[in-house]
Amino acid sequence: MRNLFLYCLLLISSVLYSAPTAEEHYSALIEAQGKKEWDKMVTEATELLENFSDSPYSTEALFYSGVGYFEQEDFDWANRQFSAYLQKQVAPKHFEEAIKYKFEIAERFRQGYKKHLLGMKKLPQWQPAHSDALTLYDEVISALPHNDLAAHSLFGKAQLMVKEEDYRSSIEAYQTLIRRFPKHPLAAEAYIGINQVYLTQSEVEYPDPDFLDLSEINLRKFRTAFPRSERLPVAEGVFAKMQEHYASNLFETARFYERTKKYSAAALYYSKIVSGYPNTKVAKTAEKRLPVVQAKCKTK
Repeated sequence: MRNLFLYCLLLISSVLYSAPTAEEHYSALIEAQGKKEWDKMVTEATELLENFSDSPYSTEALFYSGVGYFEQEDFDWANRQFSAYLQKQVAPKHFEEAIKYKFEIAERFRQGYKKHLLGMKKLPQWQPAHSDALTLYDEVISALPHNDLAAHSLFGKAQLMVKEEDYRSSIEAYQTLIRRFPKHPLAAEAYIGINQVYLTQSEVEYPDPDFLDLSEINLRKFRTAFPRSERLPVAEGVFAKMQEHYASNLFETARFYERTKKYSAAALYYSKIVSGYPNTKVAKTAEKRLPVVQAKCKTK
């Protein structure tokens, strides 16, 4: 009799406290999203994915778990969930929204947010994720090639390439942005970015005259494409700084020849500065030194 009573009690308990259904988990997930309870949202999504993998709600759970991880700044796991969601269906309901999240994750990684060490969720987020950002930018560009997000992705990719000192790839990304979105506000910024890359190359590598020529061509194209842009003075300023840098290098060479009493060579370099970079500060100094060394050439 006692055993029968316990059996009935267990039966009643199982009815009263039965595990939530897939629909109940999904409802709780949506409610958690509304309340911005991101941890609970991830928990409910995980329950759906683990216990109801065949349910139509499980696919949606992938997307929402990605949102939950994103809001908790667990960006590499958010990206995993969004990738799994996009691969699950041919035409996912939240396709564009998931791509937008991927773009935002790329931006966070570019700005310095880290991912979990060895890709393990239990390990701290200490690993740089610049390469992940580049992959994500390419995903966005491929998924929405003519969308505003693609323009922003190309711009972010170009900026990140500069940080990685991959100057050629950076210029290619800027130029792709200009070709694909010629009237986009970021196209104007891309022209400036290209000139800044040429300036950086001339400073950290070697002041190759080709960089200066390419910078001038790029500035000319910028003036043609955006003749009334308020950003033109910025590009012109970068080009002027570049000219100053090249003139300074020539000036150092001229001073070397002057110190070693090779006045003809010194005069040649001072003349190059005066004729080639007349608007630079260095040109004014070179203009003063030129007649001095020329006089010494005659007396030598």
